[in-house]
Amino acid sequence: MAAPRKARSASGREAQTRSLSRASERFDLVLLAPDNSLSRAQLLASFAGATVVTPFETKGGEAGERMRRIVELNERLLRALDGRAPLSSLPRGKELVRYGTALFEALFPGDIRRLWDAAVARSSGEPVPLVFTSALDWVAGKPWELAFDPARRTFLAHGPATIVRNVFSAVPAEAPHARRGPLRILFAAARPAGLAPLAARREEDALRAAFAPLLARGAATFEVLSKATPETLHGKLRSGKFDVFHFVGHGEYDEEARSGALLLEDGRGRARKLSAEALARLASGRGLLLTVLNACETGRGGRRDFLRGVAPALAHAGLPAVAANQYRVFDDAAAAFAAELYGALADGQPVASAFREARTGLAGTLGDDALDWAVPVLYARNPGCVLCRPGARR
Repeated sequence: MAAPRKARSASGREAQTRSLSRASERFDLVLLAPDNSLSRAQLLASFAGATVVTPFETKGGEAGERMRRIVELNERLLRALDGRAPLSSLPRGKELVRYGTALFEALFPGDIRRLWDAAVARSSGEPVPLVFTSALDWVAGKPWELAFDPARRTFLAHGPATIVRNVFSAVPAEAPHARRGPLRILFAAARPAGLAPLAARREEDALRAAFAPLLARGAATFEVLSKATPETLHGKLRSGKFDVFHFVGHGEYDEEARSGALLLEDGRGRARKLSAEALARLASGRGLLLTVLNACETGRGGRRDFLRGVAPALAHAGLPAVAANQYRVFDDAAAAFAAELYGALADGQPVASAFREARTGLAGTLGDDALDWAVPVLYARNPGCVLCRPGARR
């Protein structure tokens, strides 16, 4: 009887090894630009030991026209979602597909497209983690989550890929601390006077519901910081006892000042800015596995200094995973996205996969034309990080 048990154990180990091997096969797409020169820019793609390099063309002929459409799309999105143009001006239907196709063709020219098709075929139906890193700030800020694969007739972000962003940084990603016990979640909210109201309580309830089974058996804890100020937030993060930091409130990116910020409170209920750099100092080295910034424009970076945005600054500082919004986001959509995201995380899905499920769920509820599903972005050094393992204590 001993031999069969050993055989089954070996078989289980082999299955686990195959599963881990598939999970590790991410598709890296890196835009290189020596001396920040567009004329020398190249796209480098790597997957499963294969590497492809091709020029990144943005001027002249078809490439120039394609990039013109991409830039125009981004400007239209910014004007409409910032309230400077009616929402009816947003691209929809066939026009959105055309724009999405332009984004896709810019990222997957020539041999890179062939390597991508091989990666999708090899994945056996599982979404491929696609990690995009750009050395050109103005390219990094485009809405690549809207890329549309014309051959498969689907948006990449909730089709064959889990789209993840990364930034160039000399700071290694923070390694998770060896911890025992429950997953610890900090939920912080700020509602400064004079700003638009927020559905913070609804979002808090959604998170509690998503983690209810883990909370009930002591596998997760949930702490709330309402009316967050820079000082009170510092006090919570300084303890180093949280795995997940979730913020719901207002954020901004000021292109003229080249700086992103969260809008916290000052102790009297008035707005007080916490800059991207200051937040990076508060959050770095605290052992956070995931930071979720459910606030407008926190996923954006500068056209001339991308790392001055809130989420890019946190990723640059070494935080392993940061979720944020690249445009202004509607309150109901933000809460619904958070509920889908945490539900998938609580089920044991990796961060990138959970993010994709949240996109898919929101697109299914609101429709592709609503575009809310493309507003959230994920910056991650390790897209395969798993926060929860249902059925087992951490």
